[in-house]
Amino acid sequence: MKNKKDCWLLNKKCVEIEPEGYYGFTYCITDDKGKKYYGKKAFTHRTKTKLSKRAKALPENKGKRVSIGTKNSGWLTYWGSCKPLLEYIAKNGNSGFKREVVKLCLTKQDLAYYEAELLIKERVLFRDDCWNGNVLSKFFKGKINE
Repeated sequence: MKNKKDCWLLNKKCVEIEPEGYYGFTYCITDDKGKKYYGKKAFTHRTKTKLSKRAKALPENKGKRVSIGTKNSGWLTYWGSCKPLLEYIAKNGNSGFKREVVKLCLTKQDLAYYEAELLIKERVLFRDDCWNGNVLSKFFKGKINE
């Protein structure tokens, strides 16, 4: 079992395997000074592989050009997509950080919605204690008036 500080916490318990039936989760990463980063992460990604001539000839692939599958998204070792946060972690290490699952989501659309709701509800663009710099890549910190 991983060290508790290195895992995702859901209801104060370490999550090491993907919960069955869920697409992804919204999360909060908190540093040792209390600064937070909110985001979303899918458990898997969809993959497309071009079929070879031999594979296209198989009866089960009739009319298909690509094979669609899934692969793990790397969520267990994920630390967000915020460049300043990732640079801070690279420079100082990730000790003292806490990664918490805020909400498990059933679909891709649910995940997008609940991330936007979380970012707006937490007022991330107006807080100095948040790493987030934008909401939906449309609304940016310092560009929205309170």
